[in-house]
Amino acid sequence: MSLDWMTAAVCAGVDPELWFPETGDSRPARICKDCPVRQQCEEYAAALEGDCGLPYRHGVWGGLSAKERAQEREQVRPLKDDRDATVVRLAERGLGPKEIAEHLGVTTRTVHRVKQRTAPDGCGTTKAYYRHLQAGEPIDPACQAASDAYEQQLTVPPPPPECGTRGGYERHLRQGETACAPCRQANADADRRFRNTGTTTERSAA
Repeated sequence: MSLDWMTAAVCAGVDPELWFPETGDSRPARICKDCPVRQQCEEYAAALEGDCGLPYRHGVWGGLSAKERAQEREQVRPLKDDRDATVVRLAERGLGPKEIAEHLGVTTRTVHRVKQRTAPDGCGTTKAYYRHLQAGEPIDPACQAASDAYEQQLTVPPPPPECGTRGGYERHLRQGETACAPCRQANADADRRFRNTGTTTERSAA
C-alpha cells in the first residue's frame, strides 16, 4: 500500500503524542474532521490492524479512536485468538519476534510460543518434534534444534523492559504507574515510526 497520501495529512506537523490521547480528548477528532486524506488514513489503519481486538489497537486514525475502530469491526473472537492472528500476520510481513513483541506489548517468549503453535506441521518445529515422539520416530536435527530453543526460552526469564523504550512505557502502564518522560517519548517515537513505516523498530541508515 502506497503511503504517498501521508504527505497531505493535516496531522503531519502535529505532536505525535496528541494521537494517543487520554480518554475524552476531542482534539484529534477535530483535527481529522477536515483532513483531505481521512479515508486513506482509515483504510491504512484497517489494513494494519486487521481483525485484532481492542487491546492491540492504538491511537487515533482517520478521526476514530481505537475503541471506535474495534466496534466498527464488530470484534467477536476471543482475545487470545486475536493476539495469535496478529502475531502470524506481522511475522508474514517480515517483522521479527522482538518487533512483534514490542508492538503487542508481550514478551518474545509469547511470540515464539504462538509461532510454534501456529506453524505448519513440517519438520523444524516443536509440534513436529512431539509428533515424532508420539509416533516413535527418530528425531531429525531440525526438530531437535526447535525443541532445544523452545526449552531454553522457557528456562531463561526475559529481562524487564528498560526505561526509554516502548516496552518500558508498557511496563509503567501495566504497573499502574505514570510513564516517565523517556518512556513517553520512546512510545511516541515508536508510534510515529509505525505510522510511517509499518514497524516500531528504528532502522539504521544504510
